[in-house]
Amino acid sequence: MGIPSPAAPPGVSLPGELVPVAFFGRTSTLIQNYQASMRRQLRKSEEELPPGFVIVAHYWDIESGGLDLDQRGHAERDAYAGVGIPRDGGMAALLAEAQTPSPRFAAVICEDIERSARDTFSALKLEKDLGAQGIPLFATDEPISVAGMNATTVLIRRVKQGVAEWFRLQLKEKAWAGFREHTLDGWNIGTPPYGYLAEKHPHPNPAKRAEGRTKTRLIRDPVRAPVVGQMFTWRAAQRLGVTTIRQKLNADRAACPPPRGEHWTDQSVYQILANPKYTGHMVWGRTSSRTGRWHRVPPEQWVWSSEPTHPAIVTRETYETARQVTLARASEAEDPAAPATPSPAAPTSCARGCAAGSATAVCRAPPGQPGLTTPARMMRPTRATPAPTPTTPSASWSARITLCP
Repeated sequence: MGIPSPAAPPGVSLPGELVPVAFFGRTSTLIQNYQASMRRQLRKSEEELPPGFVIVAHYWDIESGGLDLDQRGHAERDAYAGVGIPRDGGMAALLAEAQTPSPRFAAVICEDIERSARDTFSALKLEKDLGAQGIPLFATDEPISVAGMNATTVLIRRVKQGVAEWFRLQLKEKAWAGFREHTLDGWNIGTPPYGYLAEKHPHPNPAKRAEGRTKTRLIRDPVRAPVVGQMFTWRAAQRLGVTTIRQKLNADRAACPPPRGEHWTDQSVYQILANPKYTGHMVWGRTSSRTGRWHRVPPEQWVWSSEPTHPAIVTRETYETARQVTLARASEAEDPAAPATPSPAAPTSCARGCAAGSATAVCRAPPGQPGLTTPARMMRPTRATPAPTPTTPSASWSARITLCP
């Protein structure tokens, strides 16, 4: 959680003329200099507060601003300790404290409104939830008035909130387009599948190459690639169930080392049999979060390289046969990890940008490209955060701040 903000000694209250304020900060990822960013956000918030306002609580997170409010502020990170400023919790703790009968603060301030959220709905909900408790939300790059926001200030904030969401979505769209081109060029994304090793190549971009950055192609793992081949033989030729394959692999773990841990699981077997990269083609886009939740993408919308880009471990025919076995056995007890076949969807476009239902649209995936339904990514459950013990303020601070109706 971090180091809580210092509390006043017992029996000592803030001077009557001071109004307590909570600072809220956020950085998106650990890739950027999150320590300097958070310290800058706090310093600017302190500098822009009106006379008589003082920060008494610090709430901040290192996470995406695109998350829903109920998903915010639950992660615990070792990086929190290295920022060097107090932390009373994140977004969840801020909202829990605001809803107590006597919150520690009468207002909340952030560096700019996009720090609160990069999703317009979540940003408005946060603002309204705080407002319902008589707590205004200030931003340092907007006029701060204890009399409340006027029409022009509201307009400016709404435009900025819309721009923040547009910017986030535009970055995601550009990233998705980059991943498609990355796939078509045969570069691997993420951890190499079981049975392959990563072969690093100098980055094709001169500037990134000068920084020592690389890109990855797949090469066969001489120890694990034969295991993958045997698994597909058991599945396609002998039509064995996932549980039976798992038992065979665990019977000889020296020759068939598990992907992780000490044992093979049904899920690890299924994930290998579901992966089309073993055909030698680079494939991307089997799951998506474009709707705001992770979900499986229909196989016809996956992005395939037009030609093989790395050594194949199984043929396309073997992969397709294994896929048909999986579809046929999806409801059997021998295949507990296999999901049911999803109902066909009517996409507006495929992953390559081909318009659905268009008589002239031609999908650039290889003709007859096999696909396999993959299990939905497990969603992290929302963790309930208990409300902190209410503290008794020394004065009715919120009564000194008039909110605009």
